[in-house]
Amino acid sequence: MGASQRRKGAAAERELAKILADELGERVCRNLEQVRSGGCDLLGLAPFAIEVKRCETLALPAWWRQACEQAQGAVPVLAYRRSRQPWRFRLPLPYVQAGDWGALDPVCEVDLFGFCWLAREVVADVD
Repeated sequence: MGASQRRKGAAAERELAKILADELGERVCRNLEQVRSGGCDLLGLAPFAIEVKRCETLALPAWWRQACEQAQGAVPVLAYRRSRQPWRFRLPLPYVQAGDWGALDPVCEVDLFGFCWLAREVVADVD
């Protein structure tokens, strides 16, 4: 991965962390140890492990596999967007239906407001 791609990825992570922090009133930040230790891209919204992608060419199956692998027992969430497009969030449908993230397929996709609604409900239950 080139330096410009790393900068674009880091900028996307900062962008989404700020949006989620503003919307949810939670401290959301980048995982600066992700390259060395692995794990998700954003921290602060347990039980969610958020993997962030900002790319013009979508590779959803590969990104979803990565999000699931990086989740380390948390609920995997893939957040992605193309230029001039809104953020989209992919997460396990069984989790949305019944709070069970043992099954990673099938998946559902929601927009920013849908994810924030779900996160508010879940984070309130965790606190």
